[in-house]
Amino acid sequence: MATETAKHKIYVFNNGGSEQWYRAVAIADDGHCLAGHLCSHESFMRHDMGFTSDWKHDLYNGHFGEGNWELVWVDNPKSHEGLQAAYGLNQQLEKASS
Repeated sequence: MATETAKHKIYVFNNGGSEQWYRAVAIADDGHCLAGHLCSHESFMRHDMGFTSDWKHDLYNGHFGEGNWELVWVDNPKSHEGLQAAYGLNQQLEKASS
């Protein structure tokens, strides 16, 4: 019997903004920033980042392959262990590229 492999996680969160615009970010569990989006309200982020639509799926599939990922909404970015680990990897990637 074949075992199902775990899907990569793509963490999506509100990365702040202003009263008029909010910045949504999608960062993969391997540290790569896969997508961003400006939204007029946080309530649109789930749709605009692909939770309830196929928006951005081409970017996610391009990185991990079709069906090899899942989106995780993060309410508290500063305390989310998975996102913090991904951010640490992101910083290593940035150092390696400079």
